[in-house]
Amino acid sequence: MKRFLLSVWFFFLGFVLVAQVPDGYYDAAAGLKGKALKAALYNIIKGQKSYPYTSTGSTDVWDILKKTDQDTTNPDNVILFYTGRSVNAAQEYNSGKGWSREHVWAKSRGDFGTQPPAGTDVNNLRPADISVNSTRNNRWFDTCSVMVYDNGVATGSYKSDTRWVWQPRKEVMGDAARMIFYMATRYEGENGEPDLQIINYLPEDKRSKKPLFAMLHTLLKWN
Repeated sequence: MKRFLLSVWFFFLGFVLVAQVPDGYYDAAAGLKGKALKAALYNIIKGQKSYPYTSTGSTDVWDILKKTDQDTTNPDNVILFYTGRSVNAAQEYNSGKGWSREHVWAKSRGDFGTQPPAGTDVNNLRPADISVNSTRNNRWFDTCSVMVYDNGVATGSYKSDTRWVWQPRKEVMGDAARMIFYMATRYEGENGEPDLQIINYLPEDKRSKKPLFAMLHTLLKWN
């Protein structure tokens, strides 16, 4: 748990260093450790603005992902999280021919669906190939060795044939881990929100909707 909380702190410290955070934004967390640190970070970030999952008249998560995951060499494209492929951002879902919005902390793990704030939290969403996203399903994260292919091309992501787990391509393993840490910090069960927790074992029922995500020790290594 101490290592998890330390990783949470370094995640937010990294955010401070690369983003334009208002002066004093994280002051309430300064000098704290353990549960007090996690609680302070929660109180700081819990008021984030929520956006609709889909909207025709206002900014939605599609629009935001086109910016957060924009291909810097081709601004009309987005980079798919689990494959690294660059695809036309304007395609969106396009009747299954475009790209999809992946909940890295699977939305069934806590059963929050696509409802705000957890279900539309853009800190947990990434563009993904539709078929690869379907293969990932709601698998937990851990080390595995069966390469995932998309139309015969190796994606760099892996799954297991014996355990319900997934390993993102190495270029985004750290990103995936930090997104999981963020979700476990942001959602503490208040105001009808899920109480998300990271665990260090695989639940027996892969269909479980309990707000649990594994595996902690692996996510710490990836981070």
